[in-house]
Amino acid sequence: MAKAKSEKQYREKPGKKTNNTTGKETGTFFNVRYLSYISVIAIFLFSFYIRGITPIESVFRGGIVGFAADDAVFHMRLVENTIYFFPHRIFFDAYTLYPYGNSLHLAPLFSQTIAFFALIAGFVTNSWNPAIAGMPSQSAIDTVGAFFPAIMGALIVFPVYVIGRELIDEKAGLIGAFLIAILPGQFLSRSVLGFTDHHVAEIFFLTLTMMFFIIAIKKAENITLDHWLNKDWNALKTPLIYSLFAGISFGAYLLNWVYGVFFAAVFGIFVIIQYIIDHFRGNSTEYLGVVGTIAYIVAMIMVIPYIDLSNGFSSSRYSLLHLSVTGGGAAVLALLSLASREMNKRGYKGTHYLLFVSGTILTGLIALKILLPGFYVATVGQIGVIFKGYSGGSLTIAEASPITPEMIMGNFGYNYYLAYLAIGILFYYIIKKSNAEYTLLAVWSVFVLAMMLAQNRFAYYYAVNVAILLGFMGSRILDFSGWNSFDSNDIIERVKKTRIQHALSLIIVVAVIGFMPPGASPYKITTETAQWGAVSPGYYEWYDALNWMRYNTPDPGLDYYAIYEKPKNSTYTYPETAYGVMSWWDYGHVITYYGRRIPNANPFQAGIGGGPDHAPGASTFLIAPTEEKANEILDKLGTNGKPGARYVASNAYMAYAILTVFAEWDLSNQDYYIPVQTSQGTIGAPSMKYFNTMEAKLHIFDTNGLSHYRLVHESAPNPYTLGGNAERWYKNVYNVLYDGNLPVEDSGYAKIFEYVKGARITGTAPSNTTVTLTNTIETNIRRTIQYSQTTSSNGTYSFTVPYSTLGPIPGETQFDTKPAGPYTVTAGDISKQIDVSEKDVLEGRTVTLDLV
Repeated sequence: MAKAKSEKQYREKPGKKTNNTTGKETGTFFNVRYLSYISVIAIFLFSFYIRGITPIESVFRGGIVGFAADDAVFHMRLVENTIYFFPHRIFFDAYTLYPYGNSLHLAPLFSQTIAFFALIAGFVTNSWNPAIAGMPSQSAIDTVGAFFPAIMGALIVFPVYVIGRELIDEKAGLIGAFLIAILPGQFLSRSVLGFTDHHVAEIFFLTLTMMFFIIAIKKAENITLDHWLNKDWNALKTPLIYSLFAGISFGAYLLNWVYGVFFAAVFGIFVIIQYIIDHFRGNSTEYLGVVGTIAYIVAMIMVIPYIDLSNGFSSSRYSLLHLSVTGGGAAVLALLSLASREMNKRGYKGTHYLLFVSGTILTGLIALKILLPGFYVATVGQIGVIFKGYSGGSLTIAEASPITPEMIMGNFGYNYYLAYLAIGILFYYIIKKSNAEYTLLAVWSVFVLAMMLAQNRFAYYYAVNVAILLGFMGSRILDFSGWNSFDSNDIIERVKKTRIQHALSLIIVVAVIGFMPPGASPYKITTETAQWGAVSPGYYEWYDALNWMRYNTPDPGLDYYAIYEKPKNSTYTYPETAYGVMSWWDYGHVITYYGRRIPNANPFQAGIGGGPDHAPGASTFLIAPTEEKANEILDKLGTNGKPGARYVASNAYMAYAILTVFAEWDLSNQDYYIPVQTSQGTIGAPSMKYFNTMEAKLHIFDTNGLSHYRLVHESAPNPYTLGGNAERWYKNVYNVLYDGNLPVEDSGYAKIFEYVKGARITGTAPSNTTVTLTNTIETNIRRTIQYSQTTSSNGTYSFTVPYSTLGPIPGETQFDTKPAGPYTVTAGDISKQIDVSEKDVLEGRTVTLDLV
């Protein structure tokens, strides 16, 4: 189907400032295109203000940068490592997942980019760290790292604008740019100050890739193989340049997200669909092969240096899969283009090409399954994974749960539902005009929508699609109201001809997408939530506790800045001095980054344990019903003849908000709450099973009665955050329902415990008497804990105690929470006191105290 002359002219020279009807360049400063550029720059600045300026007081507080306390802090670890070995960095980290170490799936470009700018910042400000030669100061690194996601998130308005402009016009681009600047939820949270995670780079480079694909497709639509054979570089130059940029952007996307290899399918599916559409309409398809083949080859060249053949066809590591999909994709597109050319020459109809493509795909799948089963499993066999919701313990990962109506409103407002209407209009235009760029947007949008419906995290991807779709639809609505009747690119002329319905239509479009519903509009949610940045609840308390750990516990004996070699087997060989820190997996990265210690579990969902086999790990340890069972788990995790963990790090969120999540991962989440009748009706209250868990014994009871665990440091309380706000209620429930005597008080939000052999206090005592051991533990925040144990005597007694009464010794834990004095041991009316040294506790020595 032939296209109108004026449309061809626009497609060939989109950068020209032309009159809508005459095609003449206006050249005036008040040209619509100039004003659009000014507007999109203003939107960019506004977007950056939201993301990078409003949260400053929350993120930069007390000399600490409030990074998102999971993957963001690990990215900052990688940034530091990259600066030290620039441009190289670790792909295996021995500083996490003790006692195995962790092969890293995180792509390199994100940390390399931040490291590059941090080095520049250090050079410009001369803020070099004398303690670590060649590295910028920590403040320079942290500042660049914190601002990077806000800057990159704001930059996304530019490719969104260009895509809208290339699809329709300036109005579509500006509406889309405005919407992406103010959308809340997942997109905002990943592009705000301090959320230094690769997700924002994923979105940026994928959007940039699609922008260049769209432009390249438009520029190449008249290109055929003859242009290559005749070396017609004048015709090829522009499509070639944009195809190269598309490939570079896609390569950058893959180097920011390893799993992004699946998005090669988006363009591949689009090409196949568009091939078929063009064949049915009698159009040439060779332009698609030109763009796709070049882009895929460039992307392949970019990822080759990071391919590790030992990873096989893994999708979570750079592997043969990445080479096969990019290189193989280029070959397939070239093959389909050649087949299309030959079939067009012979006058075959679209149905013939449809049969050819279907047969080719079916034959290829069968051949792959037989000849390359590993590749088949890694590709076709994994198609459903990205569109499938999690189950079991994985379902407790908040961002991986299916999206709900409440989440939809929190991410998009009414725009989510309007986007469906926009997709419908888009399909109408695909049928009517068959423009390839419309097909690409439709395939891209449907693909990402399916991902988001399964896992709400992908709302940060779909936000871009919603912005573009609403820009597309908004522009069409404005055209229907008469905006397309303006025949001048001079803004002054347009203003003169503007009527009330034009202004009203613009106001309505902007109001609906940005400010509806009134009480929970995208703009309102964004401005209210952006001010907090990426700071997680209890962040500063974690920093306090783990910074204390860094400087007051024995060095694990590994170089924090080293590049570790990936072990030939699955386990890293640790030095004798190394040890683990047990905590919930959410907090593994902060233990690495702030504590400079090695967690047993981490946010890569590693080291969790549990499952149908109740494997030893964080989940099974934290819900262990007895101290003996907890010790057994740590022993199973041990290496070098030592337990798997020397310390346990806990916070109030673990103790009072997510304890049942641990059980969910262990597939044993039953009876942790019981129904209790109150004056307010029936409520769920923690059961004794809850209070008997190891997490409760440590954090709620402060190790009272335990023999091998001692509190060595606690942060300040924080009763105004999740978990901390429930502490008094839980303690009161225990006292009321179970005749307890817990002080109903706020304790440290984050606490560090040490696992020790314990000193054995033994001796003679009157037979058939109850023997009690007591002490008062004074914490570093001037809180007191009444510690006690009780046993019966048959002439002798024995206690194992974890606290040293004589204080710390050099080279070991420099605890600032300790007994106020000697232990008091009482049998009947006989009471005596005894001191226990730190060596007694650490070496499991026996001390004797006779009570007769």
